[in-house]
Amino acid sequence: MFVGQYEHALDDKGRVVLPSPFRAHVAEKGYVTQLDGCIGLWSPDDFRVVAEKWKAESEASRISMRVFRKLMNSVREVKLDAAGRITLPRELLNDLGFGSQVVVSGLFDRVEIWPADAYEQDQNTDETASELAEAVARLGL
Repeated sequence: MFVGQYEHALDDKGRVVLPSPFRAHVAEKGYVTQLDGCIGLWSPDDFRVVAEKWKAESEASRISMRVFRKLMNSVREVKLDAAGRITLPRELLNDLGFGSQVVVSGLFDRVEIWPADAYEQDQNTDETASELAEAVARLGL
């Protein structure tokens, strides 16, 4: 399970250090693709679940084969280097407007890698605070 939030720098080659608690899940390899404002990273087992959902959506005609193809073609395999870094695809970094600072955030079955300023905007709004308060109350936490 992926949890926690970590701030890191992105180097000129598009490499980011993966926090040590996350490394065991993607020790051999992981899969990345663009999500809603960030890059998602999954372990092989977790990505298989995601890809099977995408495939089922396509087979049930809830998404077109064209969209399924685009989803699958946007995925890249990544591997940890000896320093615990992964190299993020340049096209994803450019499309999402990444600068030198990133936030690496655990989200249960995946990791999200955000441009630091976009993460700040996403997490620190009145709407987010209100939704969090409602969720905590509803869950009885």
